[in-house]
Amino acid sequence: MKKIFNPFTYVRKIRELIRKVIKSVKRSIRIQLITAFTACALLGLFFAKGAAPFFENANRQATIDYRSGMRDIHQQAQSVANSSVHENKLEAISDMIEMENQNLERGSRALKVLVTDESGKVVYKTKQAQEEQIDLHNTIRNAASFAINYSNGQDEFENTRKEFIAFAPITIEDKNLYMFVSGIPGGEVRYHTQEGPFPFLIGVLVFIFSFFYITKRKMKQIEAMAQGVKEIEKGNLAYRIEKKGEDEIASLTENINNMAEELMNNIEKERKLEKQKNELITNVSHDLRTPLTSVMGYLRLLRDSEYENKEQHDEYTRIAFAKSEQLKNLIEDLFEYTKLTNEQVILEKQEVCINELLEQLIEELVPQAEEHGLTFVKKFPEERAYAAVDSEKMVRVFDNLLMNAIKYSKDDGEIKVSLQRQRRDIQIVIANHSEEFTREELGSLFERFYKKDQSRSRVTEGSGLGLAIAKSIVELQGGSIRAEYEDGIIQFIVSLPIIEK
Repeated sequence: MKKIFNPFTYVRKIRELIRKVIKSVKRSIRIQLITAFTACALLGLFFAKGAAPFFENANRQATIDYRSGMRDIHQQAQSVANSSVHENKLEAISDMIEMENQNLERGSRALKVLVTDESGKVVYKTKQAQEEQIDLHNTIRNAASFAINYSNGQDEFENTRKEFIAFAPITIEDKNLYMFVSGIPGGEVRYHTQEGPFPFLIGVLVFIFSFFYITKRKMKQIEAMAQGVKEIEKGNLAYRIEKKGEDEIASLTENINNMAEELMNNIEKERKLEKQKNELITNVSHDLRTPLTSVMGYLRLLRDSEYENKEQHDEYTRIAFAKSEQLKNLIEDLFEYTKLTNEQVILEKQEVCINELLEQLIEELVPQAEEHGLTFVKKFPEERAYAAVDSEKMVRVFDNLLMNAIKYSKDDGEIKVSLQRQRRDIQIVIANHSEEFTREELGSLFERFYKKDQSRSRVTEGSGLGLAIAKSIVELQGGSIRAEYEDGIIQFIVSLPIIEK
């Protein structure tokens, strides 16, 4: 079937081509400069050509052209010679001589006519001719030279007023004669116009100003970028350069802004790390001093035998050992947290069934929960949920969360542990009844060395690093952890990337 011509298809293709060209121009500073240069050059050429007519009179030159007069003399001589030869009579020559004599008498421009025989003797002439004998050879040569130069159109006949000699051989009644017609040719004034420098200068000026105007915006952008770099160099990392367009300059602007952002973030991170380091030193000094002071105090009592009986001796020993254990746990937690925050931990990820992991941990902690009258309530799906995690590290996370639930939950209550499969992750929720948490306390739970107000909590021991360590472990494995409090129930929500089976 013959395809019907559809003009809209070609219009659509042309529009698409124009859009692609415009897009290419916008993205390339090189094409923009070439386009601007070409447009400005064409504009300058247009103005130069348009201004040329206005300067024609300024460059107008007048010249006198004698070639037309020479042509008249030559044609007149040839015409008379041809007529004489054709008629085989001297009548045409005689008429010409008589006419020129009359012109001479009237004072008009008259031609000098000489007719010679083969020896150069003048047999016919006009009144103004004085010659009786001429050098026939030289005269013919000069006349022929005039004719050759004239026929070649040489410019020596312009602006040159000199006598012109026309030569024509004649054969009449078997006699060879030579006719020479000479005279001063009439001149014709001609005007010539030449392109002066002004149109060219106008074209150059138009090109310069138009190119300056077209590139002005781009130059301002480059100047703004240079100013922005100076500001960033001074330390003003919050300064941002305005991005305009889609070309290489815009890309460079974006890269400079990204560099400033990255530098600012790195400096802020270093400041934060420095602040955290100072806080860490302060907190460690404080938390180490307390149990260490107790240990030294009880050891001093034992050294100085300041106890009343064996029971008191054993009590002092037990307390000193317990404080030493607390000190040991604090140092281990601190060491673990330092490794995690400095990313010095190598994770040994493997496929782990989170259901089974939680089941095992809960089973191990049931006796401790029962001591406080607490019961674990599990809500797990029948389908197994798998995640790629370091099982040893995740055991520490869930063990910390479950132990905190036991320690800080109100007695004779429930600890709810639920697991839910979501689209891209596994969500584990550990919830228990707890004392009230303010918004500020809830936001500080995962900070280092954070401990709930001792006056409002029944538990005073602990390093204050457990939740901070748990948060670092979860985030290192691509997950997240957060805490929520509502109506006397606090819940910790852990999300881990799921593995589809």
